[in-house]
Amino acid sequence: MLFGSHKWPNSFSCQNAVTIVKQNTGSRRFLQLKPFLKISTMKNTLPLLFLFIATWGMAQPDIRFENVTVTRKAGNILSITYDLLYPTNDLAEVKLRATTKGGVLFDFNTSNATGQVGTGVSGGMGLNIEWDYSAYAGTTQDFRIMLVARQDKLIDIQSLVDQVDSTRLSGDLAFLEGVRHRTAGAAHLSEVQDFIKYQFLENGLETSVQTFANGSYTAQNIIGRLIGTEQEGEVYILDGHYDSVSNSPGADDNASAVAGVLEAVRILAPYGFKKTIRFIGFDLEEAGLVGSGQYVQNGILPQENINGVLNFEMIGYYSDEPNSQDTPVGFSLLFPEAYDKLEANEFRGDFINIVANGPAKPLWDAYENAITTYVPSLNFVGIQAPANWQVIANDLGRSDHAPFWIAGMPAIMLTDGANFRNPYYHTPEDTADKLNYTFMHNVVQATIATLAEVAGIEFAATWWTDTDFATPVKEAATCDFQVSPNPAKDFLRVEWNDCQLGDFSIELININGSVVKRVVRPQQLINGQQLIDVRGLEKGVYFLKMKNRYGQAAKKVVIG
Repeated sequence: MLFGSHKWPNSFSCQNAVTIVKQNTGSRRFLQLKPFLKISTMKNTLPLLFLFIATWGMAQPDIRFENVTVTRKAGNILSITYDLLYPTNDLAEVKLRATTKGGVLFDFNTSNATGQVGTGVSGGMGLNIEWDYSAYAGTTQDFRIMLVARQDKLIDIQSLVDQVDSTRLSGDLAFLEGVRHRTAGAAHLSEVQDFIKYQFLENGLETSVQTFANGSYTAQNIIGRLIGTEQEGEVYILDGHYDSVSNSPGADDNASAVAGVLEAVRILAPYGFKKTIRFIGFDLEEAGLVGSGQYVQNGILPQENINGVLNFEMIGYYSDEPNSQDTPVGFSLLFPEAYDKLEANEFRGDFINIVANGPAKPLWDAYENAITTYVPSLNFVGIQAPANWQVIANDLGRSDHAPFWIAGMPAIMLTDGANFRNPYYHTPEDTADKLNYTFMHNVVQATIATLAEVAGIEFAATWWTDTDFATPVKEAATCDFQVSPNPAKDFLRVEWNDCQLGDFSIELININGSVVKRVVRPQQLINGQQLIDVRGLEKGVYFLKMKNRYGQAAKKVVIG
């Protein structure tokens, strides 16, 4: 959390968000990738992934797409072949949605699609949809395609929130903890940026980075988009800043928030939502809300309407000792109801603060209702910021919700109170052992329940891709690649030169010849790199092999 008043400059050079992943399975996190399926139609073939999908609990929707391929046929026809799997005899409604490649809103008319589309679709293998895109052939030859399969079943939200895992929260926080500052902790800051991107990618989010210059530092807002199935232009945001001050490992401020966001991603990503959810890791909050300011000024897409923002700002410190919660000067006069609640509880720091602006009152109500319904053990205090909060209550604006408030957008801050509760705030003692993971667990549960309600969770599977049909212009030679760090402890970064690889795979092979990690991508990532998680692998020598249809290359790497 930023301390004191804040301003953010409007003179930074800013590059709009650049997409770095372009495919989503949408129904499960994947554990293992199978080989490509290729249809022999020469240049008009789009290779896509076969995915082996894992089930992560009975609460998740047991419906999914597998083995999807998109092929362009003569006569301006797109042919989509897919498997639709679910264990019951219930019928599903399948929708085909389309727009331009990389588009935000699926606004193309696909009502002329034929085959296994519409209501009454039975699950099965090798199902097919054909769409005549002649109406758009003069505009584009590549598309963003989305499949949605839904059944009319209710989601048990209590079962959903019960999936929150304190062990995962503490494990992620253990990795995140450490100085994450652009000068004092640049190496770990970069590791954390990669960690967030990796988790977004692994959970199938459309992942992008908004970069902007701050002096000699290139800042990164890391954005993961869970695309809505019906109203994708209506957006809810869950965010937390990932940077720290220069002298603190920042466990509560704000690794607790990042761990909470990532756990929410893990649990929500397998579901369908009528509206879009964006998960954001903001940079440079500690420099004056710079990252969130840049996002509000330059990162919000004109096709999107922000329905509400939930900003995690320090969600890990808890104390049930009397007088462990302080308040800013004048708090009792501005917020007498909240103050009376604190006084009746002997000023114990055992609650989450819900701080909202006027437009966020419906979101605030939804959050309190989620606590009451699904997480009744979580104490809370609600505060509505006055219209002139910048003048009379500027402590309420010390985090990344503030730029949204100033722009008139609905946003709430969820916080343990920073220096008004946590005595280790902005010091070297802000470490993971000071935090209460049950408290964090409960806050994340309430947040997941809130998003499920307001974004319109549904019993649905989604799948999407940007097509990139091969043409002679897109063919290219193979590329060399580099691996770092080597030796590696947590992650390997594979980087390659700026050239088109087409479909390719990366394999990590142990000295016995067994493949221990495999990554398959349908096309080159724009930033020319891939992060591979090697945590948990035995120490020793491995070989990393990268191959595509033009050839292969291998390098020796050491894990340890």
